[in-house]
Amino acid sequence: MPAFETPEQLSLLLANAAKQSPTNQKIALYIEKNYLQIIFMTASELADDMGVSQGSVSRFFMMLGYHGYNEFLRNLQQVMLKKLTAPERLHYSSPKGHHHKGSARRPILDSEIRNLDGLEKAFLGPAYQAMLSMVLSPKRLILISARMSATLLPYAAYILGKMRENVSTVLPATRDFETLELLSPEDVNILAVAFPRYSRTLIEKCRIIKEKGIPITGLTDSTFSPLVPVVDHAVCVPITTGALFDVYGTPLTFLNLMLQDAAAQMPQLKSRIDAIEDIEKRNMVYFTK
Repeated sequence: MPAFETPEQLSLLLANAAKQSPTNQKIALYIEKNYLQIIFMTASELADDMGVSQGSVSRFFMMLGYHGYNEFLRNLQQVMLKKLTAPERLHYSSPKGHHHKGSARRPILDSEIRNLDGLEKAFLGPAYQAMLSMVLSPKRLILISARMSATLLPYAAYILGKMRENVSTVLPATRDFETLELLSPEDVNILAVAFPRYSRTLIEKCRIIKEKGIPITGLTDSTFSPLVPVVDHAVCVPITTGALFDVYGTPLTFLNLMLQDAAAQMPQLKSRIDAIEDIEKRNMVYFTK
């Protein structure tokens, strides 16, 4: 049995498997986010929770070198169970058997709850500090993304526009996007956002930007993301992928909390917010009776 002895070793196994196919990537991402819950799950429950066939689950673990899911599960239990306290075992085992009772919305809600429960990890480490520094820097800040991931940009840009100057969003198929690599590294910071399904155009542009020495930090869903190797730093925030369209509740929460952290370090923010409020009152921006 190809034993792993730490979560880090498990991550390496999963990272290699994730490169093989979109289905394998989906399974690997789920295991990376939920391996403590998986300790208490059957192969059928695992397949149902991910929205894939049991055959896909079996093939995935055989590709890792196991005879099947049960052999992988024994390895996982040997490594993880000894580290869990009794309350933790109750916490991680309690969702089992309840995911698929009631409405079809329940699995999505359960996944979002788990994502939010684990969100605190995203605020730790140098990648988050690099992102925060970009927001606080007086340099021009450009937000770039593509396709569905780009729907997060207007939310972030609206808040940032109230907090500071020189914030813009740039999307593919525009002249500004085409010429990003011509910007001076001394004058600009770039924040890239990429969630599945990852835009090839965006990933390639980020690679070029990084090669040109322009500071670029990414927001994505996993260390398996193709955005990670093409940015200087990457903050990983999980999304729910078991729905018809991916659910971005957790990334939106992350952005809100990150911007609150930044606001707490902006001593001139109150005067700027007050000035904007005065302008909006004069222009009667908001509805009043």
